[in-house]
Amino acid sequence: MSSSERKRDGRNAGLVAFLTQPQDPANLGIFRVFFGILMMIDIPQERGMSSIGNRWEDSTLCIFPLFNWLQPLPVDWMYVVYLLMFMAAFGIALGCCYRSSCVMFIITYWYIFFLDKTVWNNHSYLYGLISIMLLMTDANRYWSLDGYFNESIRNTCVPRWNYWIIKFQTFKGT
Repeated sequence: MSSSERKRDGRNAGLVAFLTQPQDPANLGIFRVFFGILMMIDIPQERGMSSIGNRWEDSTLCIFPLFNWLQPLPVDWMYVVYLLMFMAAFGIALGCCYRSSCVMFIITYWYIFFLDKTVWNNHSYLYGLISIMLLMTDANRYWSLDGYFNESIRNTCVPRWNYWIIKFQTFKGT
């Protein structure tokens, strides 16, 4: 092994050691709670839960390119989709069945997102990306029902990369 390969391996090992250092899960848990609450407020307001009938009965939707095959369900079923998304946001906030709540939120959120591009703002993309990033983290180790019922994960450390993926997405300019 050449000296440049050893230096590169040493830097990679240092980066891996840095990203896997144990960290306190408190801030990640608090972030999860606030994100879940924000989504519970956002779903009726910005996502259109309060006007499902008016919004989805109209057939003049502006679809995202490449997603023109995606069609809204009948209005009665759109109520179910919104209810599932709201329950998933509530589950994320409580840390209850955390991974399942994240998956249910991601599926319903992106489905609604791709149905009509005329009503979306730039922060809508960010909410969807944060929900995917939360799925990959162990944010249910602090202030969560999962931790309450499973003492083996309650307030246990999380790897530093759990924080860095969210910091990278939201603060990459700083």
